[in-house]
Amino acid sequence: MKAYCLLNHELTENQEKELSSKYNCTKIIYPAEELKAAWSQIPAVDRIDRNVIRSVTDWLDGAEKGDVLIIQGEFGSTFMIVDYALRKELIPLHAVTKRVATEKRDGEKVQRQYIFEHVCFRPYEYYD
Repeated sequence: MKAYCLLNHELTENQEKELSSKYNCTKIIYPAEELKAAWSQIPAVDRIDRNVIRSVTDWLDGAEKGDVLIIQGEFGSTFMIVDYALRKELIPLHAVTKRVATEKRDGEKVQRQYIFEHVCFRPYEYYD
């Protein structure tokens, strides 16, 4: 099985291990830089740019039934690609994380930092 990774970052070692052990993925495929840049900057307009969506589906053209797609991003565009993946019988996943916050105070200034820790991948699925 292959895993197509459409995120704004590379997978961590633990995420790669989970894909291998739980989903039997032997290869991880990232999009070209141009597609990665387009996906990370979906224009904030009233309609989703179908050219970006088409570029993603073209990239996924070689995916086969049962391949994994790890996808997160702008909600509307992600919805369209998850719908495409489910119809193509791919396994679309999103990362589940635990957020740990630390806070530092300096008088009236408050600095908050978040650390996100991977818990697992969870499949997107249609509501029953």
